[in-house]
Amino acid sequence: MNVFLTELKRRNVIKSVLAYLGISWLVLQVVEVFSGLIDMHPLVGPAVILTLTCGLPVIAYLSWHFDISLDGIHRTPPADGQTLKPLGPGSWLGLGGIGVLCVFIGLHFFTAIEADYKAASEGQQQVMQADSIAVIPFTDQSPERDQNYLASGLAEELTSLLGRTDGFRVAASKSSQILAEKGLSPVDIGRRLNVQTVLTGSVRAQGSRIKIRVELVNTQDGHTLWTENFLRDFSDVFKLESEIGRAVVNLLQDKYIEAGSFQAFATTTSTDAYVMYLKGKEQYRLQTTESMKAARTLFEQSIALDPEFAQAYVALADTIALLAEGESRFGVLNTNIAAQLAKQNLDKAIVRQPNNAEAFAVKGYVEFMTEEYDTALTDLDKALAVNSNLSIAFMWRYLVHRELGHFDQALTDLEQALSLDPISRANLANMGFEYSRRGEYEKARSYLTLLTNDFPDYPQAYVNLADANYLAGEHSASLENWLKAYSLSKDNLNYRNSAASILIELGLTEKARLLIDEDDLTYQAFILVREQKKQQLVELLAFQVASDPDDYWAKVEQAIYLGWTGEINQSAELFIALEKITPEQEMYAMPYCSPAIEIAWAQAELKTHPVAQNAYISTCQKQLDKEIKIFKDSILMYLSARISALNGDTDGFISHFTNALNNGWLQWWTELDPLVATMFQESEEAQALLQQHNEKLAKEKQKADNVDLSNYL
Repeated sequence: MNVFLTELKRRNVIKSVLAYLGISWLVLQVVEVFSGLIDMHPLVGPAVILTLTCGLPVIAYLSWHFDISLDGIHRTPPADGQTLKPLGPGSWLGLGGIGVLCVFIGLHFFTAIEADYKAASEGQQQVMQADSIAVIPFTDQSPERDQNYLASGLAEELTSLLGRTDGFRVAASKSSQILAEKGLSPVDIGRRLNVQTVLTGSVRAQGSRIKIRVELVNTQDGHTLWTENFLRDFSDVFKLESEIGRAVVNLLQDKYIEAGSFQAFATTTSTDAYVMYLKGKEQYRLQTTESMKAARTLFEQSIALDPEFAQAYVALADTIALLAEGESRFGVLNTNIAAQLAKQNLDKAIVRQPNNAEAFAVKGYVEFMTEEYDTALTDLDKALAVNSNLSIAFMWRYLVHRELGHFDQALTDLEQALSLDPISRANLANMGFEYSRRGEYEKARSYLTLLTNDFPDYPQAYVNLADANYLAGEHSASLENWLKAYSLSKDNLNYRNSAASILIELGLTEKARLLIDEDDLTYQAFILVREQKKQQLVELLAFQVASDPDDYWAKVEQAIYLGWTGEINQSAELFIALEKITPEQEMYAMPYCSPAIEIAWAQAELKTHPVAQNAYISTCQKQLDKEIKIFKDSILMYLSARISALNGDTDGFISHFTNALNNGWLQWWTELDPLVATMFQESEEAQALLQQHNEKLAKEKQKADNVDLSNYL
């Protein structure tokens, strides 16, 4: 170190640096004097300081090789008195590297200073570091209060615009709207949505002018961070949306977005087209069959007014897709026709806006409808690459992953959808379903309880609760939730029939008859097998099969029910016959792996195929091993017990049956199941477990018998 300092002195590096610092100080004094005399740009001072600072390493490097003085610039001689050698390429590269590095660092800091200056001059200097926000539907300030479509629509468009910002988590507009309709304050809404800030405001349109007041609020302390009033021509509404979105990002993020670089997607040159679009979105948000039909008409009118309005094509495609037949849709249009119409409109949107996230998201959902799962996954990935805050895209990708058997990724997407849209009925219902299938019944109930608290009149909430209760072995609670669902939707006979099924399973057949039609042969057969009225059951099952020989499920039911009544040989023969007519895709239906597992039993019972070499059992085991890694419900555990019983593994049966009981297994036909009958006959431990099972079943029966059906009918 001493040698290095000595060399610095010998080469006059320290002297040169001190001289440079003195000259730099003098230059800064001159700049300061002139800045007071003339109208100098505020960035001149910072630019001079950065230039002088970046020049310091260059001067130090040059001073090492050259003697810089008033007499001129000369090469510094070597310390050992040897002859001077020309500077090599390495020395010049070193000088160039230092120069480039200094310029790069200088430009970086100058750009940051310039951005801060511009933000300050526009009143958009960062006021808080925040990475999450919710946009609450604006208040309609029109005299007639007839511009809610505009107030809610602008909030929704701003949500979409901010959602495309990297590093920003933006709560879904649907959740914000639901909480706003409940009368919660902006701060309470933000806290419920787990965001740091909320953007709220009011809107009023008069003639061709629109007045908007916006307010940015910190949800932690309720303080207003920023407020601004805007008065513009209605035709400039898209520029206004971009201006508000840009201001929010500049105020909350450690970066500066230049004016004009933050553009809204939903742009059109026609004010009338935009009004029609916003009115269509208002109808779409109501989510009823009639409102969806009205939304379709309004979006078509919007496109007629401006055929280049890409976002209107997206909204129309989305509406048409939801008007299709199928679960969670409105059932007005044939699925294939709806998919074709939707794709035509999406193609038009993507041609006009190739990076429209909503277009790719809807395209992915349409492909999910038509079972094009791989293509759907690709398009949903594209949507989320453009807008990582698009909660519905996560929701739809969850559905696709679930169909493809990607269960872990499906749950991850569902959790992400819920974090962005925590008040979504679909998200909460699906979370309850997923965790009940995984055997995490308390967690499932926690989500479903949130759902019933927020939406006490939503039947599906009670349906999912009923499913979770049933899998947990809480049959009486499941009964009550099915009845609650039915009381809210009397036209849905599935709810009533599901309640009847539980009563039949618990042996309360007279009570069940109050819920089902007398001529419903399906439930009559179920009642007869539960009451063990063998002769009547055999005759009814034979009649059902004879009346419709092509009814596959009638034959399956006949084979199962005869086995439960002790007609073992006849049941086995019927399962052997089913082997020839069961479609391959239905042979291993999970979670029971039925009818494959029953066919394997029948082959063993009739001694047509040894158990040890039975392909049905080995395939069921593979299916089970795959699913039980994810799903921990009692049905899969009981399937494990059945496979152990078929393999003659008593210890394995005891272990798996114990796990099934501990996880909620409760089925009245367990002691009648011919696949495990040998275990109960030969093992005292198995008999004790069966006794435990039957005692719990009796308790649930007693609870269910106390339920007053008249409260729900």
